[in-house]
Amino acid sequence: MFPIVSLLLLGLFYSACKKSATTTDTPVVVPAAPGEYIGSVTVYSKSDTILDYFLKKNYSKITGTLALYTADDIDFNKYLINLRSVTGSVRLYKIRNTNLSFLSKVTKITGDLQISACPDLTSLSGLTMLDTLSTNMVIENNPKIQNLKGIGLIKTVTNLTITNNAALQSLSGLDSLSSVTNSISIEANPALISLNGLSNLATVTLNVVLANNAIQTNLNGLNRLKSIDGTLSLAGLPLLSDLTALGALNDTITSVTISGCDNLTNLDGLNSLPRIKKDLRLVNCAKIINLQGLTKVDTIGGTVEFSKLAAFTSFTGATVLKGIKKDLRITECNALASLAGLSKLDSIHGDFIIDDNASMVNLKGADVLKTVRGKVQVLNNENLISLDGLESLKTIGGDIDIYYNPKLTSYCALKPTVFNAIFYNGFNSYNPTWTQIKAGSCSK
Repeated sequence: MFPIVSLLLLGLFYSACKKSATTTDTPVVVPAAPGEYIGSVTVYSKSDTILDYFLKKNYSKITGTLALYTADDIDFNKYLINLRSVTGSVRLYKIRNTNLSFLSKVTKITGDLQISACPDLTSLSGLTMLDTLSTNMVIENNPKIQNLKGIGLIKTVTNLTITNNAALQSLSGLDSLSSVTNSISIEANPALISLNGLSNLATVTLNVVLANNAIQTNLNGLNRLKSIDGTLSLAGLPLLSDLTALGALNDTITSVTISGCDNLTNLDGLNSLPRIKKDLRLVNCAKIINLQGLTKVDTIGGTVEFSKLAAFTSFTGATVLKGIKKDLRITECNALASLAGLSKLDSIHGDFIIDDNASMVNLKGADVLKTVRGKVQVLNNENLISLDGLESLKTIGGDIDIYYNPKLTSYCALKPTVFNAIFYNGFNSYNPTWTQIKAGSCSK
């Protein structure tokens, strides 16, 4: 009986696995729609035959990439004038056109629009019908482009990258853009004065990076921007004088990094910002004098760094700042005499570092600071006399390092009740041991 059952099961298995006589391995090919070219159209020189074929068939749609990588003198209007959509990217590199009129009927690009190193292009004129760009817009290394007029219907892009366009003066033409679902990067445009043209931009999901635009004086154009979910990075903007155009920002930001902005005096414009989720870094900004503008930020979730701020005299403006979740680093702020302005700061969850501040004489101002969970380092402050201001500091989780403060004579404010690490001290005017400090021999 058992062999018969086995044979029956084997027969059923064979029948189930056996291919039908009508089964074929040939893949199903979806035929092109009328006017549709399936595949990429790539041109490297005028000898390429693809454009003649495209013209002969009178195609109006490309399902693939349109890539024009040539400096040859080609009349693209002749070949592409009927093109209406590209289901893929459009990449233009070194073409000799002064405008983009050969794309004047295109309404939709489902990939990137990349325009690079086009030596005679002065604007984006010709893209006025384009209302859908599904991913990135990249405008880079175009020496004559002065503005972005001609591309006024796009409302959303993934990334907006505008870099190294020597004659670009404004972003006019992007007036319909309301959201960027990833990041903005506008860098190394030496003639760019402002961001006018982004007047309807309301949200950026990740980062806003503005860097090395030598004559940019303000952030006008970002006046309706309400949220940046990533980092605001401003670097190498020597004439930037204020952040007031950011007054509509009213949502939590991840990080703020400002460096090489030598004409900026404070942070006015960030007044409605409720919280910084990660880092705040101000570095090498010659005229910043205080933190006016951070009036609502009560918590900073990462590291706070103030470095090489030659005119920085106080933390005025940080009136509600209570907690820093990682380090507080204050280095080479040579006009800073104390910690005045940190009157609400009660906890630092990382290291507390005071290093190489030539005018600092004491640490007054952080009078309610109770907890530092990392190290306390006081180093290389040539005029520091005392640690006054740290009287409320009761918990220190890491080591205490106090070195190379040639005028430091008083440690009496340093009296934590919870400290189980190591006290390092040397090359100061007075160098007591931790035992001496606890016994009351804390000054000379």
